Amino acid sequence: MRRGLLVYNPIAGQRDRRGEMSALIDRQRKRGLDLVNAPTTGPGDATEIVRTFVLRGLDVVAVCGGDGTISEAARGLVGSRVPLAVLPGGTSNVLAIELGIPTSLARAEGLLYDGEPHALRLAHADGRSFLLWAGAGLDARVMGNMSLAWKRLLGRAGILPTALGEFLRYDFPRLEVTIDGASHAATFAVACRARHYGGRWVIAPDARLDADHFDVLLFSHRSRRKLAALFQLMAAGKAGHLERGLARIVRGRHVGIRSLDGAVEVQVDGDTVLSTPVACRVGTETVSVLVPKRAKKA
Repeated sequence: MRRGLLVYNPIAGQRDRRGEMSALIDRQRKRGLDLVNAPTTGPGDATEIVRTFVLRGLDVVAVCGGDGTISEAARGLVGSRVPLAVLPGGTSNVLAIELGIPTSLARAEGLLYDGEPHALRLAHADGRSFLLWAGAGLDARVMGNMSLAWKRLLGRAGILPTALGEFLRYDFPRLEVTIDGASHAATFAVACRARHYGGRWVIAPDARLDADHFDVLLFSHRSRRKLAALFQLMAAGKAGHLERGLARIVRGRHVGIRSLDGAVEVQVDGDTVLSTPVACRVGTETVSVLVPKRAKKA
């Protein structure tokens, strides 16, 4: 019997997942995989749970939740060869989209027995590991002030009331973004390792998870109309925000963001856990993620 761990956010997405996870555990036990049932109870739990159980000997760690929970679980696997199986359960599921992992939980479950390991490099923001992006400004304020009740009730649409409120209050802080020693002005910035953002929106069309650098999105305007257009064009799933000059991408390995107007919130993989000043780099550490064989490309 193989041994595994199932870490999950019991309230990820729009429903209580405890029953669903118990059923998954029963199915996998019949296939020869004994999964420990390990729901999280708050921020940081996934990392500590994974670190604790990896020391006891595991064949696989499965994680069901949003990108933030998945990132936390990956952090707990640093220094281990135990593979991570991603079971998308959030509202955006960007990591799954990037890696070609099915966003249907039923289909993604198959990775537990036929997934192929793929090494992903971790990035760091002030020592905190992450996989996808670190953003300073509007997105961090939205994520930090979002109503979980609305999000759970309405899914992605539940983010809109908070997003609208923060958009109307946004004060366009003066950010100084240093990329490999060169300074750039911005009022909103995101250090990207992923092409997608907020689901299937496209933020940095050439970004790659296996790269040793960031594609840094820089928005430098102080116009609410242009800020709205930025997000509308990203949501279209193309690179219109770059083609029209609303933002630009600067590539670099070392990214520092500081505010000239006091501390500004910073989100890391969708969780608002830091504030400026912040320093980001791509590390050499990797975690092994199970992906479909046809999708081993990122």
